[in-house]
Amino acid sequence: MGLGLAAAPAQAEYPEKPVTFVLPNGAGGAADINLRIILKHLEKTVPAKLVVKNIKGGATATGTRAAYDAPKDGYTALFFHQAFMGTAAQGILGRQFTDMAPIARAGSVDIMYAAAKEAPFDNLPELIDYAKASPGAVRVGVFLRAHSHMVALKVQDALGVEFNMINIPGGGGPIRAALVGHQIDLGITSVAEASKYFESGDIKPLFVFRPVDVPGLEGLFTAEGAGYGQMADVGSVTNYFWMHREVPEDIRTYWADKIEQVMADPELQAELGQRIIDLRFARGEELQSEVDAQYANTVAVVEKFDLKTGANE
Repeated sequence: MGLGLAAAPAQAEYPEKPVTFVLPNGAGGAADINLRIILKHLEKTVPAKLVVKNIKGGATATGTRAAYDAPKDGYTALFFHQAFMGTAAQGILGRQFTDMAPIARAGSVDIMYAAAKEAPFDNLPELIDYAKASPGAVRVGVFLRAHSHMVALKVQDALGVEFNMINIPGGGGPIRAALVGHQIDLGITSVAEASKYFESGDIKPLFVFRPVDVPGLEGLFTAEGAGYGQMADVGSVTNYFWMHREVPEDIRTYWADKIEQVMADPELQAELGQRIIDLRFARGEELQSEVDAQYANTVAVVEKFDLKTGANE
């Protein structure tokens, strides 16, 4: 009597379907471009399609919530910088910051302030003089409640001036467009993304937070060099990969291994290095310590400028 036993299907090897990387900002900004470069190289080693999903809204909280609330099966990750910490610290996110686990540090990007070509100042000292003489006259493009807003508050406080904060949702791309159209006078941007606009003269470089070795920007005013060293800690934004802590640890380790591998790839380093990125990779305890310190600094800014909304729901 033959009872033919059906063979049990072999367990599929992870990942067996596309993996989505949520970026809670619009396309075209520094984080978006850097993520797409990294994923292009990751796809050489990962047997699945890697998809970028841009989700704007809520000062970046909408997209971040989507990553939090996705199934905890390892097919959704979050890619973002300190703005994620800001929405959590302010109570906008409505989720516990510590529920999202950092997977990997994937470099940082130098940022700076640029001005519209029609702006009535050409360097940091002139900006200070103009802003003090005309309180509220300098229109600064920010994504309200997001990282650029926090940076602008710290700069305003350090310089002892009053800015007119203009909400430009979506990140660096829309802010640069607003500078070109002179809808704002001043805006934050990554050094790499703004360089082509400097060459064309559509916007003008104003100051960097720390010295950068970039052709055409030699000798540019720095916050520290002008006597405003207390602003230097906001001179870069750091890219992190995140997954919910309920995602199995072996899957989170899988991505840390893969990201570490591609971040050491000379081809990726050459491509990202052109974008003025500190390519330092970190994972594990080193990464967690860095994230904890970043979050503590963010909480301090939220408390100092009374940004807590109480809307933790």
